[in-house]
Amino acid sequence: MIRILIFLALLCSYAVAQSADSAGVIFPEAAYDLGPVTQGSKIAHTFTVKNSTATPLTIRSVELSMPGMHARFASAVPPNAEGRITLEWDTSHISGEMAGGATVLFAENSQPPATLQLKGVARPPLEILPLPAVFLSAFRGEDNESRLRIVNNQADPTAISLSAAVGKHFSASLTTIEPGRVYELVAKVPVAVLPGRYDEELSLSTDNPKLSSVNIPVHVFVKPDLYANPEAIDFGRVSVGELQKNLGSRELSTQTFLVKTRKGEFEITKVRSDLEGLEVRKDPPRGKSSTYRIDVSLLPQKVQAGKLDGFIEIETSDRDFPVIKVPVTGMVF
Repeated sequence: MIRILIFLALLCSYAVAQSADSAGVIFPEAAYDLGPVTQGSKIAHTFTVKNSTATPLTIRSVELSMPGMHARFASAVPPNAEGRITLEWDTSHISGEMAGGATVLFAENSQPPATLQLKGVARPPLEILPLPAVFLSAFRGEDNESRLRIVNNQADPTAISLSAAVGKHFSASLTTIEPGRVYELVAKVPVAVLPGRYDEELSLSTDNPKLSSVNIPVHVFVKPDLYANPEAIDFGRVSVGELQKNLGSRELSTQTFLVKTRKGEFEITKVRSDLEGLEVRKDPPRGKSSTYRIDVSLLPQKVQAGKLDGFIEIETSDRDFPVIKVPVTGMVF
């Protein structure tokens, strides 16, 4: 029995060695991490292919997985020699994490395809963190601000300045943290801004002729002391037949919003809608609260096909905000 086991072990070792010899094509490196790269740059990395067989190897083609990638290679790899496959990648249209692959196909049927991989992180010349936009949310009269970090990822220092520091509903300032490298943008809502949503933008200028001005969206939401969030309900497209056939779809189509107050508590005394076929539920169902959850559902047996265009009217005990109207839209078919 022991002799049989030894024989089988030797046979397996011989088979593995034969398999390795028959393959004979080795990529010492099949994946490469580029690390951080500047968006817009053209990066390249060369992979080595070793032909350890006694016959020539022919690279028939290299298939690439991502736009902007190109491959350069000599198709013939002599016996017991090395070849090179260079993958190039134009990062002009890439932002954030990047990953691409190349499938190497050989003319020899006995040689299986090989896969090469590149990955990295494409950073824009000017990186705005945490997001390339300003979001300002505050109650009326509240002193609130938003901060962004602006990082120059280029080799050369770049001076940055604000082209326009003031919008109709915000003000902004720029501070140098590290000259030519890191800046901090601070945006604020003036206390006199009335409640509402405002979409504006600010512009940054640089002393680098290769960079155009950078526009940053500014989204301002000044909340009244009592408000609904979101401010509107949209059911989208809803099938009456599906609602009537599958009661579970009613729950899936339920829309929710909150009614909140800045301080203290209030009571929702009445809820009504000018649309037929709506069921509106509030939580808590009775008593005072600082926040109410409002669930709005379509009643399968009452809703009619057609366009939804109406509102939910909420009466409250707050003297300054006795009524809140929430628009309701959608299409029932």
